[in-house]
Amino acid sequence: MNKFIINFPSFQNVRNSISVFILFVFLILFSCRTPEEYFKNQIKGPVDLPYNTSIESIKSEGDPIKQNVTIDGSNLPAQDEILLQENLGRAFVASIDGWIWKVDLTTNLAEPFVKTPLLPGGMVFHPKNQDIIYMCLSRGKQHESNINESPGIYELTISTKQIRKIGTRVPLVDKTKEPSNGQIGIFYSKGKETKIPISELNSTNSRNVEKADDLAISKDGERIYFTEPYDHPNSILGVSIQSKQEVLTLGRNGHLWKYDLKDNTASLIAHQYTYLDGILLEYSEKENEFESSILLNELSKSRLIRLHLSGDKSGKDELVIDGLPGFPDGMDRDPNGRIWIAIPVERSKLITWLHKHPFWKRLVLYIPEKLQPVSKKTSIIALSPNGKNPIYYAVHDGSLFSYIIVVVPGKEKLYLAVYQDGFKGFVTMPYPNNL
Repeated sequence: MNKFIINFPSFQNVRNSISVFILFVFLILFSCRTPEEYFKNQIKGPVDLPYNTSIESIKSEGDPIKQNVTIDGSNLPAQDEILLQENLGRAFVASIDGWIWKVDLTTNLAEPFVKTPLLPGGMVFHPKNQDIIYMCLSRGKQHESNINESPGIYELTISTKQIRKIGTRVPLVDKTKEPSNGQIGIFYSKGKETKIPISELNSTNSRNVEKADDLAISKDGERIYFTEPYDHPNSILGVSIQSKQEVLTLGRNGHLWKYDLKDNTASLIAHQYTYLDGILLEYSEKENEFESSILLNELSKSRLIRLHLSGDKSGKDELVIDGLPGFPDGMDRDPNGRIWIAIPVERSKLITWLHKHPFWKRLVLYIPEKLQPVSKKTSIIALSPNGKNPIYYAVHDGSLFSYIIVVVPGKEKLYLAVYQDGFKGFVTMPYPNNL
């Protein structure tokens, strides 16, 4: 008979649950915050995002980041990118105060170098002229309206501190197109893209870049590829309520653009992807002078994908590794070809559950940012050169800092860019001994 007994929750437990629910609804209503319609509209059906057990199996014990990092340069604001010139003993840092800072790698002393028109993000050196830096500029929280410059790609000449605009407009895209069977998104391989002269981009055939996030430049210095994670109006750089809602709703708004510096054209390379962020160009032995494929992070889906520009798989995209334990951001290669990826924020079990039960996402959109549970844990991952095999994974509990946004491999150590508001410092750590 006992197996037929049902244990109902006590009256007290029921009352407590109702009280919590009423308080929760009150807080939502009190916030008077209404999410933009496009976030509501891009919520689709259930999605099952896995966790990669092979990554968890190599997780370092304890907190090796906390145990091994060195934090210098106490006046250096939080950063989006670190660009090394170790042969000259210096680094240039894109900071969230709207300045490019210069750091002396011998003394680790930092000083403001040049003020940028908007918030600086990803940066690369010209491969044939180390006096030139190409960078992404986007709105920050202070640039939500009334700005004189537009987000896009800009050039900085180090010796003169002169900043020149490369491009701030991109061609219009037919968003009604859907990926073909077997494809993750839509992209155009070598020679298949439609080029438009940058000088001919206007209000009838193009739009302003909303958010230039990360970029890569070809070996010959002629082609700049850059990611636009989403194109919502007045998008801002960094970890914001907007980026969190884009992650929650899994919008397929990620674009990859190309500015050809040789013929001064702009072209769409890829779209219909989710939150494209970190980017790396790859080269084959057969075609060593032209990039054969592109590695990209699909941040909101916690995975790494590859677009084949040429070769036997030309025109195909593929999943490289999925089930990452968080949301992958910047990535780079070390001298041995290994790929280092920063995980600013751990992927919670809650958001994984919400993806399986999208009905509840609409309610979550109304929750004020300060009430949303966001993990302080941040981590770094190293992958094999082909990106398929995890070889190192370490998690920091957030006690020193949160939001490691990029891992920059140097000759002898790793440089960690920290994007946390209020953080100051230049963070480095030795390469792990077990690699």
